[in-house]
Amino acid sequence: MVASLIPWLRKQRLVFQENAAIGPLLYFRIGGRVSLLVMCTAPAQLAACVQKMIVEKIPYLLVGGGSNIAFNGGLTRAVVLLYQKTAKKKAVARWLDKQTLQVDGNVKNQLFLSWCADHGAGGLEFLSGIPGTVGGAAAVNAGAFRRSMADVILGADIVDGQGRLTAVDPAYFAFTYRDSRFKLGNEAILSLRLKFSPAAKAAVAGKIRENLEYRLAHHPSYRLHSAGCFFKNPRIQGATQSAGKIIHDCGLQDLAVGGLTVAGAHANFLINDGRATFRELRALEKKIKTSVKTHAGIDLEREVIYVSARGKKY
Repeated sequence: MVASLIPWLRKQRLVFQENAAIGPLLYFRIGGRVSLLVMCTAPAQLAACVQKMIVEKIPYLLVGGGSNIAFNGGLTRAVVLLYQKTAKKKAVARWLDKQTLQVDGNVKNQLFLSWCADHGAGGLEFLSGIPGTVGGAAAVNAGAFRRSMADVILGADIVDGQGRLTAVDPAYFAFTYRDSRFKLGNEAILSLRLKFSPAAKAAVAGKIRENLEYRLAHHPSYRLHSAGCFFKNPRIQGATQSAGKIIHDCGLQDLAVGGLTVAGAHANFLINDGRATFRELRALEKKIKTSVKTHAGIDLEREVIYVSARGKKY
């Protein structure tokens, strides 16, 4: 499977690694090895790789910033396409009109926000402190401060399941809370068109700083290995409730399994001390869900993506 790809990857001048360790590339630091890791730093590279995988019928999956995902502990028999880059800030995004920006999906969220502050593009400050890439944020419908990507996406350029390059509208994403058709699928978001509100540069920068300060005060340190909020906030009797508060009220803060611990500062964060395994993660998830169901009668739903040994997201 992998051997047949190597000459093509070399011809494309793509950086790749066989039998690559995936864990060190993820915020959670949980995962074993993958058959082949390919670094795609430009939309054209990602599009070419996805089309090649589809034509050759090779199992593959896409990873953006790696902030909301954990891999199984063994070998994942698939090609992982890592879509991210460190862009120069001046070239991060481009104006389409007075209310629309275009940004490639491989741009890191915080770099994008810095560009927004420099150019007076407001309305996107809710991304402050959310790790990963803009494309990854769109795929999982990331959000905070009562806003989400579904509120600002006007369209996208993608590679669909048949390998076709196409432009899609927001309806194509089929957005739901912390979810879209792209979250567990293999269609590739190359770039996005986002709605913004013109604002004073100082006002945008101030709102970004305010949101970051809130996160720093209420969340565990970003220096710790975590995937952010692990469970979705459930809706109970028509109102959204904090999963972290529910877990805390069940007395589960500081609960540990192996190298993983429920954060005392925010119980919806699971912290990896650097030695946690995927098996321990599954065990801790089960303990939390069982306890919350027993004590609060609530079924928690995982927000973080898992990857199976066959390269399937679930």
